[in-house]
Amino acid sequence: MDVGKIKVISARLKMELENIQKLYDTLKTKDMFDKKTLKQKQTDDFVLRAVGSIFHDFYTAVENMFKIVAKNIDGFMPSGAEWHLELLEQMSMPIEGERPAFINTDSKLLLNEFRGFRHIFRNIYGFNLMPERIARLLEIFPEAVDNLKKDVEKFINEMESIIKEEER
Repeated sequence: MDVGKIKVISARLKMELENIQKLYDTLKTKDMFDKKTLKQKQTDDFVLRAVGSIFHDFYTAVENMFKIVAKNIDGFMPSGAEWHLELLEQMSMPIEGERPAFINTDSKLLLNEFRGFRHIFRNIYGFNLMPERIARLLEIFPEAVDNLKKDVEKFINEMESIIKEEER
């Protein structure tokens, strides 16, 4: 792999991180990370649907990053009924001679909760969203975003180092 390709991949990953930051900022602006505010709003069907939509978008952005790495570096995208889970697993593993792990184990565990939620969100009516589940995801969202940012930055730096080593 060459430096130019890594730069394109890095730019695309950073663009998705910017999208994730916008989602985070939307929730922060609405004070959704404040437990008191959440307690007041957790019975509001519209709020639950809106927050659910943001979490849906969040995991979509995460999965977009996974696809970028899988297609452009790994050369392999899982398929079949369990491909979303398999892709998450693939991103948590280093590929010997190709790349380091894209995300760490802690990130994988947090992101798996959002993956599961997105599946539910797509397959139920919004009025069936559980306030407790939304509260749990709001609780872990800042950590998930922070971990992901660190993982992506570390991944990009390590990939650039690998390229530099290969050029020597």
